[in-house]
Amino acid sequence: MKTLLFAASLAAFALPHAFAETAACHGTTLAGTVRDTTLALIPNATLSLDGAHDETSGSDGSFHFSCISDGSHHLTVMAQGFAKHDLSFTSPHASQLSLVLHPEAVETDVNVSADAGPGSSAAASGPTQTISGSRLQSLADDPDDLKRELQQFSAALGGNPSNATISVDGFQGSSSLPPKGSIAYIKVNPDQFSAEYREPPFDGGRIEVYTKPGQSAFHGALFATNGSPWENARDPFSTSKAAIGKQRYGFELTGPIRKAGSDFALTLEHRSIDNFAVVNAITIDSAGNTSSSISNVATPQRLWLGTARVDWQLGPKNTFITSYSANVNNLQNVGVGGTALAETGYNSEQYEHMFRVSDITTASPHFMHEARLSLRWDGETDTPVSTAPQVQVAGAFTGGGATLGAQRLRELNIEVDDDAIVTTKNHTFKFGTQMMVYDEHQQLTTNFNGTYTFGGGTAPVLDANNNPIPGQTETITGVEQYRRVQLGLAGGSATAFSNVAGTPNVDFTQVQNALFVQDDWNVGHNVHVAYGVRYFVQTDPTILDSIVPRLGILWSPTKKGTWTLHAHSGMFSGRFGETDNAEILRENGTTRVTSTIYNPVYGNPFLGATPIHSLRQFSPHLGNLTWIAENVGGTRTFPHGWNFSADYYVGRIWNYTRTENINSPVNDIPTGPRPGPANLNILQMQASGQGRVNAVFAGIEQHSLKHVQFFFGGVRVNLVDDTDDSELSSPQSSVSDAGEFAHRTNQSVWNIFGNGTFTLPKKIELSTDFHGGGDGHYNITTGFDNNGDGNFNDRPQYATPGTPGAIATPYGLLVASGGKGVFPRNEGVMPWTIYLDANIQRTFTLTRNPKATHQQTLQVNIRSSNLLNHTNVTQVGGVLGSPLFGVPYAADNGRRVEAGLRYSF
Repeated sequence: MKTLLFAASLAAFALPHAFAETAACHGTTLAGTVRDTTLALIPNATLSLDGAHDETSGSDGSFHFSCISDGSHHLTVMAQGFAKHDLSFTSPHASQLSLVLHPEAVETDVNVSADAGPGSSAAASGPTQTISGSRLQSLADDPDDLKRELQQFSAALGGNPSNATISVDGFQGSSSLPPKGSIAYIKVNPDQFSAEYREPPFDGGRIEVYTKPGQSAFHGALFATNGSPWENARDPFSTSKAAIGKQRYGFELTGPIRKAGSDFALTLEHRSIDNFAVVNAITIDSAGNTSSSISNVATPQRLWLGTARVDWQLGPKNTFITSYSANVNNLQNVGVGGTALAETGYNSEQYEHMFRVSDITTASPHFMHEARLSLRWDGETDTPVSTAPQVQVAGAFTGGGATLGAQRLRELNIEVDDDAIVTTKNHTFKFGTQMMVYDEHQQLTTNFNGTYTFGGGTAPVLDANNNPIPGQTETITGVEQYRRVQLGLAGGSATAFSNVAGTPNVDFTQVQNALFVQDDWNVGHNVHVAYGVRYFVQTDPTILDSIVPRLGILWSPTKKGTWTLHAHSGMFSGRFGETDNAEILRENGTTRVTSTIYNPVYGNPFLGATPIHSLRQFSPHLGNLTWIAENVGGTRTFPHGWNFSADYYVGRIWNYTRTENINSPVNDIPTGPRPGPANLNILQMQASGQGRVNAVFAGIEQHSLKHVQFFFGGVRVNLVDDTDDSELSSPQSSVSDAGEFAHRTNQSVWNIFGNGTFTLPKKIELSTDFHGGGDGHYNITTGFDNNGDGNFNDRPQYATPGTPGAIATPYGLLVASGGKGVFPRNEGVMPWTIYLDANIQRTFTLTRNPKATHQQTLQVNIRSSNLLNHTNVTQVGGVLGSPLFGVPYAADNGRRVEAGLRYSF
């Protein structure tokens, strides 16, 4: 058990590719390569099959067994300076094996009859899992669908799936997913309490993707998928079926560059996605009549994704890896859908080019070093359909032009990582540095065209002839405000107009760096301890106070390891990204001046008006966000391959960043007296937020049955704070936090997830992935700015029976103003989302010789996302009194079906 624990510990800290791929060989042939943990090829390794048949790896690390009988087998691999590697498998097996040997003093025993499921180490907690082999193949081929599935897996720790960090080949910066065909394995939520990682368990999770090295012989694949309109369901809120379709095609090629010691891998794919956004709004015609406006707006996408990788062995202990990837995308009518009309869309040209190099050295069996450098150029050019001022009618529709304007974003991101692993008899030390440099050149034209907000307010009461009744007023909605503007009636004025003027160019350089050290200590007596510390610094803003310790303990109280228990405690610090600094500079009040006019003249807002200016700034006493989290849990192994795991988490957040107006008017009138300069909102980003969390996870897995493997689990997360997980989030009042402590927007309280792989007769494979989320929350507002602080996020108040204008809601009798009490933030509850994705496939062998090392195959599959065609609501009307209040009006895609062919050689 000690050796198993130590092996798990080293795997937690090993370099990319420390987990071997598991795939199967057709017929009775088994072939593969032997490498060390740096990916260097190992020649002259001894491979013993069932203790009787011996082979030696060649100069290129390759080996080959032929005439293997069907059934269970055991493979032992040994090489000088490396630990013995034992491997159990069932023949026929998947294609080539890529065997990874660890330095001596580390002994591994792996069963590859099925793919790896959740695992444990002293640093790992909860639902950590490695996805490879057939389970990886069961996931979606389309990068967008694959990303969604992986994000949903990462939610097992309780974070918002959309916040998950995706890293590739050990680099820390989040990046796009590579093509699935280039992926060797994926680690989801690895070692969240390790000092190597920044993110706390509840802050979105982590997805680590490791790509395949090149092969010693030429291999490749051609593939194509097609999803035609007749295969796809109508979108949930559309009244007609749009011509939705997707075509995807590409190739993969890998092979040697020279006879031994170097190889390459290439991938290229193109996607044509013909999608439609569904507009579901309430609009007003020229006669002042409201009507439901539902339409399909084409949102086509043309996407290119390519990768190239070269592995070059510089010597027996040194490997040099270089890779290049490119994403070039053309998106049309971005931003349209829900209550946003077609005229608010924009077209976007996006690109990401990434060049990366890694140098990996095994100086000795006890010392490994890796240096990595990444250069990423990314950006986009956005062109709005219209440059007219935007019109936002609260809870009904958004029209006019796109607020972002014609903008250009350019970024150079430099990442430098340098780390080392030192192993002794009982310790594995890993230490290193992670530096990020962002060189930003942005043309931020956001709101240069201006925005009219119709949020509602006080207006004269009109008689039957639309004439004002003297001395009588009422509270009207934004829709009624806009109707009166259209007809020229009394009270026909926007709530506010805002715009930005000046130069849109924002240029700056931001530097971030983290230092970490982590020790994994085999104490003995089946006890394992992982401890470490992490220190973080950055510029813009300057952060120097982020030092956080981590501690984890793992104990197996039984000799056979049927029980594994762990406990963790650690602190975590955040960071301020380049987007935070860009937003501060965009509204700095000098080179770009932000103005707000209350009750403007529609069409000529500055006429006779007193502008209220706004600027953003960092607090002079800004501290970094800080978490503390604890975890206890364990895994119980049952006979016949059943495993049950459970974890409990608790956490506390302080110094959480949010924005407050420190110069809001003291009498709730925008032009009224203020603590500082007159008619100026000072929106200060400060560390005044708080939060707390507790979560419970439970899961069960079965990965040893011949025809069925599955995992099913769930997590309940109670995470509340007063920042809504956004540095730009502001409380509704600058003088009170009443009602601000609440669940985050759109973060589900409940997450249930599962996946299964079924081997059917006639060599047909069926795989499924399931995710359900419930009790997500959304905010309920009035559309007003009752306190004149520049934020239109005011919430309603509770009304007593008989209050004029009060509205009966599921939350009680509410009124826009003049009530009592404070209505909590994010009180609305979203409907459950349920996703079931499925894939059925059959692989045909085209090579007639069953003993051939490299066989040609043709794989045919049919894949469906959202197979149940469940209406997964994404937006619910949250403006009190609006036509869509409490009504779902936007949802994710309905069922999508696509068929695919893949020829491999």
